[in-house]
Amino acid sequence: MLKKILAIGDKPTDSESIKQKHSFMVYMGLVMGFGGLVWGILATALGYPIPGIFPFSYTFITIINFWFFSKNKNFKVASAIQVFISLLLPFVFQWSLGGFLSSGAMMLWASLAVIGSLSFYDTKASRVWIALFVVFTIVSGVIDPYLVDYRPDVTPSVQVLFFVVNIIIISTAVYYLVVFFINIRDNANAQLEQQHKELQQSQSQLIQSEKLAALGQLIAGVAHEVNTPLGAIQASIGTIRSAIKSSIKGFPEVLGILSLEEKAIFFMMLEDAFSSTSNISSAEQRKIRRGLMSKLEDEGFENADEIAEMMVDIGLYELKDDYLPLLKGTNSGTALDLIYNQTEQCKNSDNIKMAVDRASKIVFALKNYSRFDHSGEKTEADIENGIETILTLYHNMIKKGIDIERDFDSLEPIACYPDELNQVWTNLIHNAIQAMNNEGQLTISIKKDGDMARVDIADSGKGIPEDIKNRIFEPFFTTKPAGEGSGLGLDIVKKIVEKHSGTITVESEPGKTVFTVKLPYAN
Repeated sequence: MLKKILAIGDKPTDSESIKQKHSFMVYMGLVMGFGGLVWGILATALGYPIPGIFPFSYTFITIINFWFFSKNKNFKVASAIQVFISLLLPFVFQWSLGGFLSSGAMMLWASLAVIGSLSFYDTKASRVWIALFVVFTIVSGVIDPYLVDYRPDVTPSVQVLFFVVNIIIISTAVYYLVVFFINIRDNANAQLEQQHKELQQSQSQLIQSEKLAALGQLIAGVAHEVNTPLGAIQASIGTIRSAIKSSIKGFPEVLGILSLEEKAIFFMMLEDAFSSTSNISSAEQRKIRRGLMSKLEDEGFENADEIAEMMVDIGLYELKDDYLPLLKGTNSGTALDLIYNQTEQCKNSDNIKMAVDRASKIVFALKNYSRFDHSGEKTEADIENGIETILTLYHNMIKKGIDIERDFDSLEPIACYPDELNQVWTNLIHNAIQAMNNEGQLTISIKKDGDMARVDIADSGKGIPEDIKNRIFEPFFTTKPAGEGSGLGLDIVKKIVEKHSGTITVESEPGKTVFTVKLPYAN
């Protein structure tokens, strides 16, 4: 029932704060209206019916005011009337009883009106009611001596009774008003805390959405990066199968036709080929081939070009004198073919290992990038590992025309939210790649700056125009064409950095833009 009464002036469209103001006004009116009944009955019972009219009138006006409030929902008028009568009538009742002492300090009731006005209006508007309370108080002090002649015959025992009743009722009213204030505050705090949690959840969801959006942009490149090692593995397996088949037939044949000396040379050349490095460029191979062909021609080989090419393919880059007896023999071609098949198996096995390592690195990067920490607790993480994860995912875009320069100091891990920091590096690196149109110099530096870890990400793009540089961190601000950017990337980056108690700044000029992120080591 009380809840329904407190909500008599509420409209469905009212906010919670407005409804609380309505409730407080009605609550204050009920408390003081009950006090008006008590005082009216008490004054009438003690033989002061005329002064008793004023507290009764307060209760009557309050009922009428609340009835109109329930009908027209005009809080501004209803609250003004309620505060005014709560302020004026206690003074009038005091004057009707002959002054401050004989009324039992009835004017103290007016202080409740001042308290109520603070909840109804803003501070500036409440000053009017406080000033009016002061004016009425001064007026009471001035006229109090002149009320003696009109004072009813109020005995000392009745004066004491008035004081006691005033103290009890006003103290009780103030207590419940304070409790009401505290409940409103607690409800507001609980609501604010709930809104804060929802805001944090929304921010986390927004970060995840941005991560998925960035991952969507990477899908084609990542798919290519995964397909490349898979294709290499498939091709290498086919070559190995062919080489094994040839080797199974070739070994008995070669070992059956070679002399003991040629067999020894064959296994020596095979061992040298296994030990040879294949990490040389095409230009170096051509140079080595020409040198071998010249030496073979000096030794009188008519097919010097064929032997030189075969030796380079095998990985024999030097013509040793020990090789000559086998190479000059009639079975040299068959022996070199067998050596070639054996080395191809080794080379392709190395290719498979490299492809598997590459695919594993991509999968690991995707796993690190897509993971989401639900604990909400900071953990220690290495900044370099996070940045390398993003560079791995962007490798397909970077390798086409971007040179990366790394300047990484060895820093201890920092306490952070790793998945959120990965979003920072994703946005900054992706923006740098786009700023350079996929061609240029990307420089990433990790240094220690006092008690902060400092990360600089610089690109050689066209730079940020001076007139928009101060707006790039604004939400929904973007210079990208429609459909290519939400304008939330750098806003999210800034919020994540600030969540880590860090800072992000940008310096830009044509040909060089540097984003600097500083993150503290302290928790």
